[in-house]
Amino acid sequence: LHSFIGSERGKQVQSLLMRLELAAGKPIPRVGLSATLGDMSLAAEFLRPSNTKEIEIIDAGNEPWSLKLLVKGYVDDFRVLDKVRLAVQDDPPDPSDTKLFFHEETDIEEEESDGAAKVAIAGYLYEHLRGSNNLVFPNSRSNVEHFTDLLRRRCEAEGFPNEFWAHHGSLSRELREETEQALKNGGIAATAVCTTTLELGIDIGSIRSVAQIGAPPSVASLRQRLGRSGRRPGESAILRCFCTEDKLNADSPFSDRIREGLLQTVAMVRLLLKKWVEPPRRDALHASTLVQQTLSMIAQDGGSTASELWRTLIGSGTFGLITKQDLVELLSNLGAKDILLQESSGLLLPGVLGEKLINSYDFYSAFVSDEEFRLVADGRTLGSLPVSRPLAKGQRVIFGGRRWRVIDVDTQAKVIVATADRGGAPPAFDGAGAMVHGQVRHEMQLVLSESDPINFLDETGSKLLEEARQYYRGSNIRIKPWFIEGKTIVMPTWQSDWINDALALLLTAKGLHTSNEGVALQVHSVELPALERCLREIAELDPISPDHLRLRPEQTIRQKWDWSLPESLRQKSFVSSALDLEGAKTFALERTLICDASSSGHKGSRPHPHQN
Repeated sequence: LHSFIGSERGKQVQSLLMRLELAAGKPIPRVGLSATLGDMSLAAEFLRPSNTKEIEIIDAGNEPWSLKLLVKGYVDDFRVLDKVRLAVQDDPPDPSDTKLFFHEETDIEEEESDGAAKVAIAGYLYEHLRGSNNLVFPNSRSNVEHFTDLLRRRCEAEGFPNEFWAHHGSLSRELREETEQALKNGGIAATAVCTTTLELGIDIGSIRSVAQIGAPPSVASLRQRLGRSGRRPGESAILRCFCTEDKLNADSPFSDRIREGLLQTVAMVRLLLKKWVEPPRRDALHASTLVQQTLSMIAQDGGSTASELWRTLIGSGTFGLITKQDLVELLSNLGAKDILLQESSGLLLPGVLGEKLINSYDFYSAFVSDEEFRLVADGRTLGSLPVSRPLAKGQRVIFGGRRWRVIDVDTQAKVIVATADRGGAPPAFDGAGAMVHGQVRHEMQLVLSESDPINFLDETGSKLLEEARQYYRGSNIRIKPWFIEGKTIVMPTWQSDWINDALALLLTAKGLHTSNEGVALQVHSVELPALERCLREIAELDPISPDHLRLRPEQTIRQKWDWSLPESLRQKSFVSSALDLEGAKTFALERTLICDASSSGHKGSRPHPHQN
């Protein structure tokens, strides 16, 4: 349930459950499961939005749980390697050794950007995971491909059967099932290098350990991943986290100086140990999915009235945050776009454009999915690559943890034909990072402000954290509202990404181009009085509304049917899911109060964080 509550996909499921019951003419039992949901009343509200009293909550309680935990830090001295040959080492490598381990005969004809840390992490994984079943989560499909390739070639170089398999959504079902079968096959050990595709829902048998490369997407995600390990009686769950930080120099940005990736990982692990997980967001309108379900209802029944739509989709509690005025504006806009038409009796029917949309092959897919090229080798479909990243004839690529060379590209059929090859580089997959909750950012600041060692950090990780703590103490960032860094103002907020994104848009709307950089906002200006003035204006907005953001249409069209929404509803829907305007206003007020309190003694000063 935790992966559905508050999401577009979850809203569609709720709507379909309600429509199924109406078609059946009777209530249908609904059962939901969650291993990470803290507030079970949210589960009841999701399953029966209009009648939570009918829900029975069965709490399995806290099972005995033993955890073995290690967070390893790495310093990356990044370099580009061109046509590299690396000999196989006679002795098992030291995990801290930065030498690459490729097959002795491998000739990489394209440049590869391999940081020493990435290679060291792969070496550690090879030495510690081989011989058992494990899951490795590197946070992106391209990293899945890269690490799988490194580990597979290490097996080949040392004469062992491959134990490392790729698993992500762009691979074909056949290749994904091969990985799943390798994990379930008790005869040979297997480790899956994967994305969220193996986070939940698929039976993969017993897992010895979980590895997380980079900061986890969320505490809930980390808890779910860890739940795959240590299921056998008397067996501990094992979690290894790997964090890479850049080597510092005089021009290193704020994020590097506080070791933000390592800091976020430590904070999330601490919150995991405290049994805290992110609560799902419940205040999104999901207006795009409402359009799809409206058209789906009309197609199902051959027509529908506005009152029937209201009763089924909104009165039922499914789209409970949509008002009658919202629905009236939506239906009027759909009529103006010729998606709907209304008979004199009031019956709503598909318009000319609506007929085309409903009869399209992708109508029942409620979500945006980019067109993709199918990747084929020896007559076998390997998977798909986004059209936005097409491949050229002769280009080399790593896919499914193996190396291929493109021999033909059929743009009409959207097919790429490839053959096995020794060269290759991971394809670039599009994908945005996860939104970070405010509690995680507050825990990050708490970790920085403390002096006690973190007992689950290795030696390098402890040194990196101590560097960050010394910088934090020496630069007095905890009491400074902002500082100058180069030609920009850095304003640490330690707030959620929903608040940070809202603040960035509000400041940009006032003429101060601002970007969300994680724990801090970066204002592309050095005019501190202008920033303070803009924050005061934001703090005084009453009420604060989407109009204050001055959003362009391309900024608010995120979901599949957003283009069909009236502008006001589209903005409301976008803000409800992606921003926290009230939180931004509260932060602006707090920051101006800090400025007022310190203005008498420090008026006009420009503190710099790199000065002790």
